[in-house]
Amino acid sequence: MVKLTLPNPKDLARRWPPGRSRPQDAEAAPAEPRPPPPLSLFFMLSHLEEDGPVRLDGVKLAVLEVMGLELDEPKLGAFAGSLNAVDFPVQLLVRQHPPVLSALRNNLMAAQPDDLPRQSKDAADSLGRLLTTLETREGILDRRFYAVCEHARMDELRGLLARAGLGVFPLAGNSLKLLLLACALGGSPNERDEEQELEVEVNRRDIRIDGHLTRSLHLGKWPRSLAPGFLQGLMAAGAPMDLSVHLGAIPTEQAARTLEWQKVRFESAQSLSFKRGRSLSPEAEIALEDVSRLRSEVQRGRERLFHASLSVTLHADDQDTLKDLTQKAKAHFAATLGKLDNLAFRQREGLLSTLPLGLNAVATWRTLDTSSLARLFPFSPPDLDTRSGTLYGIDLRACAPIVYDPFDGTHLNANTAVLARSGSGKSFATKLGVLRGLCRGVRAYVIDPEGEYTDMARAAGGQVLSPGVPGQGMNPFVIDRGDSEELLQRIGSLRRLIEVMVGERLSAERRSSLDHALASYYAQRRKRTGFRDFYAYLEGETPEIAHLLRPFATGSLRDLLSDEGDDLLTHEALVTVFDLHLLEPELRPAAAMVCTETVWAAAAQDPRPRLLVVDEVWSIMQHPEGAAFMVSMAKRARKHRLGLQFITQDVQDLLSEDNSRTITGHSGRALLQNAAFKLLLQQDAAAVSAVGEAFDLPEELQRWLLSCPRGDGLLLARGNRFPVRIEATPEETEVIEWRPGPRH
Repeated sequence: MVKLTLPNPKDLARRWPPGRSRPQDAEAAPAEPRPPPPLSLFFMLSHLEEDGPVRLDGVKLAVLEVMGLELDEPKLGAFAGSLNAVDFPVQLLVRQHPPVLSALRNNLMAAQPDDLPRQSKDAADSLGRLLTTLETREGILDRRFYAVCEHARMDELRGLLARAGLGVFPLAGNSLKLLLLACALGGSPNERDEEQELEVEVNRRDIRIDGHLTRSLHLGKWPRSLAPGFLQGLMAAGAPMDLSVHLGAIPTEQAARTLEWQKVRFESAQSLSFKRGRSLSPEAEIALEDVSRLRSEVQRGRERLFHASLSVTLHADDQDTLKDLTQKAKAHFAATLGKLDNLAFRQREGLLSTLPLGLNAVATWRTLDTSSLARLFPFSPPDLDTRSGTLYGIDLRACAPIVYDPFDGTHLNANTAVLARSGSGKSFATKLGVLRGLCRGVRAYVIDPEGEYTDMARAAGGQVLSPGVPGQGMNPFVIDRGDSEELLQRIGSLRRLIEVMVGERLSAERRSSLDHALASYYAQRRKRTGFRDFYAYLEGETPEIAHLLRPFATGSLRDLLSDEGDDLLTHEALVTVFDLHLLEPELRPAAAMVCTETVWAAAAQDPRPRLLVVDEVWSIMQHPEGAAFMVSMAKRARKHRLGLQFITQDVQDLLSEDNSRTITGHSGRALLQNAAFKLLLQQDAAAVSAVGEAFDLPEELQRWLLSCPRGDGLLLARGNRFPVRIEATPEETEVIEWRPGPRH
């Protein structure tokens, strides 16, 4: 056992002090007690510059963070093409460790509105406690992917990875320093106490760093063949680890000569065996076939040969856990006839090989071809953990929290589609999203055709409006005339709204008259206006259209629209539910469009993060004018920082391609195309094939969607698929499922 007491981690981020001799100079000094070596020397690090670390041999490196991708054959082919163009040493590093969510907790606490009622505040505080629990929950890990090369080659490597479809971001400054500290000391990147002294014990089979155990292993015997995503099975074991793949390209001429020599050697052995009346062993025959095939591929330029090395460093808090993780890792490779070697008395070399220093200190290599390396694909599975926004669920495949902010500007829009069968938990998931949003200041509006959200809104300190009830009418006819583009789009929306209100598609002549009337009306008005003013104007200009709108002016629906309406901005609640269950079903589409237009008018006046939830959106989409209205809303919502979330259990109808219904036949798919996030919960057997075709889902995912538990589903975002579990705290569940009346 070698024991080193090391100074604080500040040494990682500074050069050698002036006047202090380097270690090689100190060896010539007279023998005397010397202080422990600096931390940077133990980890072969000279110093850290702003844009990259510098090794003791003077080589400056670039560290690139790579975003994960969904694994499929096209991506493997693109990655193999990028590897074929690599002619310099590269290190591919995968790190997975328990997440550090303290910054997210602090941001959520800082974003809490001051006017949260007690129940909502308790729910917000409980989310913070859930995040704390996730940091220590077994199996929950933060996985990150990196690529390391010499700094001079950074742009070249970045371009090659980008051509493979990977997102690449160079690390610099504090992010780079935190990564190096985390790799050296274990855990996820996090701010550390730089004055804390660390103690390192280098043992025969492990290293103890400040009470934390690490064990490094090296892949001594590679499997003969690698399946796509071979490393994903190892990552799915849920073990905190650093896995590093070092590779260096062998020049094509040298590779061809080596393969030719091996082919001749095997053929000579085969000829001698035949002369002696014997045949080659099965292993020799397979080797001859592999060499012949690979030689042909290399000569044609389809394959290249690489020196490759794979090392794994496992992390644990005690010996029993470390032993268990070691057995699991070895069993994963043994299942494919591979073998992980113990690095007895070479633990430091193994640890150095898994640091982002581009250094294979184990110095053991294996020759592999491009296809085999590509099948390793150490950039999968992806996760959706941006550490901004709020928690949406747990990724069942990556074993990581799903955290994102749809309003941060990094997504195409903030729209979400929720498709599920009845009883799959779509309402619960939506309510949970609304609650977590309002707890960080995102105001929500819900178009509720069945009265499902009213109790939750009251418990969360919101308001419930019932359009059609006297005194609760809406006024969607308020338009900001300062923006000519907005005026033009809103006039088109109001024209479609009126067509839904009258219950029929107007003739071309009447549509033209209505459009002219709307344009003329708003051109003459300079003050706040309402429906009755517009109705009076129509009676004088186009009485035949005014006659169609008479029920909304003087008839039974006169309370749906008003001149005053409810000023949503002046009295904007945390969450506002438009309860439509008192209206007749045939009137709900018009009422839903009235409420939606009213929310849009508020968003246009004061752009800020808002969420508009439209439940059972198919009731609107089945009308051609309503379908056009919803598609237009989905396209324009981003402009005013409005997130549109639409929910339906009529999945087949939404995805239908009935051309006889004009725009309705394709508007469902158009609506989905304008949603950056799609949440697919449990599906009906009759609709799952249509869902699979629409979202290009493999059969195994379609089967999973048929039988997944309530609350589990598939989140589609950023071109990737994330199996998600919706998880709420007891305090959040109490708000979501709150019912008025005495509690027993």
